[in-house]
Amino acid sequence: MHITARGSAVGAVAFAAVLLVVVTGCSSDSDEGDSGSKLLEGLGALADDNSMKQVTFLDVAKVRKLSKGDSKRFTSVAQPGSFLLNSYEPGPWGQHLKVTQIDTAVDTDEAGHWEGSFDAPAITKSLKSNGYTQSARDGEDVWARPGNTGVSFQVSEDELSYSSRDSDPMSAVTPKKGSSLADNKDYRRAAECLGDVYRADFNPLSSPNPVRLAALGQHAASAAHHTEVLCFVVKDDATAQRLEVKLRSVVGAESPKFDGTKVTLEEGDQPLVRAVVPDTATQRPGRLIISDMELWMTVNDL
Repeated sequence: MHITARGSAVGAVAFAAVLLVVVTGCSSDSDEGDSGSKLLEGLGALADDNSMKQVTFLDVAKVRKLSKGDSKRFTSVAQPGSFLLNSYEPGPWGQHLKVTQIDTAVDTDEAGHWEGSFDAPAITKSLKSNGYTQSARDGEDVWARPGNTGVSFQVSEDELSYSSRDSDPMSAVTPKKGSSLADNKDYRRAAECLGDVYRADFNPLSSPNPVRLAALGQHAASAAHHTEVLCFVVKDDATAQRLEVKLRSVVGAESPKFDGTKVTLEEGDQPLVRAVVPDTATQRPGRLIISDMELWMTVNDL
């Protein structure tokens, strides 16, 4: 099962349960965030009007390397967040596209962008046989069914974009300059907090919750050396202070479950609270929303 957060939560259990439906990691031993350039590059492929949707970024090539020799350990975080990769219902490309061909993926519940090595002629042939027709839009070839019903695609040998929007579908994956999720101040703040991750899941929360955006990241220097990072972008310093106290309280109350966790607070124009939670080789990445959900629950009743 892959972890795909799809929607915001009202209560503690609801928040965790929603996030459980779609999950991230560190290429160095540091627990400090950095620019997260690969992550920001992925977010740059989606338009900012996706900002109120759950978003999942996955460095699929990295997780494949981490999974060698112990694939079960990374089962929960190894799958991109796209509904098109549902193993029970093959996509319109038939057998001509597999997850192993994807190197990076960024997805919402209605659109996404993948980079990798694809058999574009075989995929487009399959699309055509499934009723898709090709047309030029803004200089790009788009495959869609008549009336833009279902999912529309752009396909090349190294990129595949898709969208299930009925109106101007590919606008979700062709952001104009300065209007991508990488330019969204909350997503950029959370991405920089997460750092160099192989997976990131973003969950926007709506008012009146004072947490604007919650993000979970998976960091892994190796299969055995893994940490999970929670980043909460909040509306003001007072909220950040309350959340910091709650997180520290949970870490102490749940010992030894969260032993070694570092909670930090950054105040200012975009207040942020960060919790870095170490794993051991016996714990599966993604545990913070699979079984150990207490830290996520702190976003409620702030």
